[in-house]
Amino acid sequence: MNPCVLPREEWHQPDRTDLYTLPFRNQFLIYRPRRHLAFVGNRALVDYLASRNSPNHDSTNSEVEAFLQDVGFDRPALDCKAPLVGDLAMPTQAVLLMTNNCNLRCIYCYANAGAEETLTEMPWPLAKTVIDTIVANARNSITNALSLTFHGGGEPTMHWPVLVQAVEYAKALDSRIRLSMSSNGVWSNTQRQFICHHFDEVSLSMDGTQLVQDYQRPRPDGSGSFHAVMESIMAMDEAHVDYGVRITMLPETVQHLPKVVCFLCEKTLAAAIQVEPTFTRTRGCYADINEEFADVFADRFMQAWQAGQAAGRHVYYSAARPWVVAPAFCLAPLNAMVVTADGRLVTCFEVFSEHSPVAKSFTVGRVREGRVDYDLGALRAFVDTQQQRRAECRDCFCYWHCCGDCATRRPETRARTSGRCRATQRITLNLLLAYMEEGGGVWQGLRDTSESRYLNPNTRSSP
Repeated sequence: MNPCVLPREEWHQPDRTDLYTLPFRNQFLIYRPRRHLAFVGNRALVDYLASRNSPNHDSTNSEVEAFLQDVGFDRPALDCKAPLVGDLAMPTQAVLLMTNNCNLRCIYCYANAGAEETLTEMPWPLAKTVIDTIVANARNSITNALSLTFHGGGEPTMHWPVLVQAVEYAKALDSRIRLSMSSNGVWSNTQRQFICHHFDEVSLSMDGTQLVQDYQRPRPDGSGSFHAVMESIMAMDEAHVDYGVRITMLPETVQHLPKVVCFLCEKTLAAAIQVEPTFTRTRGCYADINEEFADVFADRFMQAWQAGQAAGRHVYYSAARPWVVAPAFCLAPLNAMVVTADGRLVTCFEVFSEHSPVAKSFTVGRVREGRVDYDLGALRAFVDTQQQRRAECRDCFCYWHCCGDCATRRPETRARTSGRCRATQRITLNLLLAYMEEGGGVWQGLRDTSESRYLNPNTRSSP
């Protein structure tokens, strides 16, 4: 499989809403993302499709039309409604950004966790207010999606007493609540036992083999974290905890990615493995990746994806997801109450500090004096801005899947030749080619693949 990137001026969009034709090996890949349909055709077919629905189209080819009918070319498009901000924000899911403290010093940490001058920790009354609010919302709603997630600009288990208190209080208040956490997995034995007994799901940030993990995710004293995380993985496997692994790759380690995924498939029961290129230049400093790294990352990702497929695991990169047709990259701003340790309501798990460069535009309310106050105007403005940025990508064949990308990865308008876009396009294209190969030359939607379990676009992978 040879990855390729297509010059944007060579993309053809006869129907800008759901038909992209991409040059491929002297022919064209014809792609209808909202139909989950992809196949290869020649220039004559591309021209035929371009004029097929125009008033000047006066020649119908019965053989072509029979083929189009057979592959489902005109079947109804998958629904994709733009996100709306209601008159009243009543989420039944909450994310508590517990602390900026951390027991690791990962060399690429976007939050500079554990090294900030001021320690910030969520007070119990604030956590209690949030829990009370989502449980009350759930009781006044028809939804069953009552959940509480622990996250942070650091490691949530570093604020252990309040985390335990929040878990026990939430479960006592409503036993239906689902508990999840994003964590680095460096836990004490007591923490392991508690997490395995109480938590429904864990997103584990771990970079794989000991060589890569210890280099990229050291402890404050420089020692490695690999063995501690593997103990936590073994404990979760034994307790049948539902967990996924999130891997970050750097330019100097990306060559190890296929081996990392093979290791995780062999040594863990993680059903989902998320792989991301670093999005920081140094700790605490966001930056796009360069084209050279984008190309190598895309190549190694596809090798890792194939290893995952062979092992029945879902290996994915957040911006390349052709199985999804979504109105936005992330629906967390509308589906979840994301609360910082100092009581701000924010639209992203990464905006943990008021000092974040995007904190102002990502802040949509406050929790204070025992109540949750949304600024619906700010929330609408945030959603509108993301939709406007998404519209800039309409001519890209990744439009329906990437949806303008993560808000923190593109806080400003950017050229479509950025490194992250390049990686997204290469990986998306090669996933389509792999799906077509499996389908005998035509992709008509996911069937018995590991991705087929992840067709719901209304979820967001934790960073």
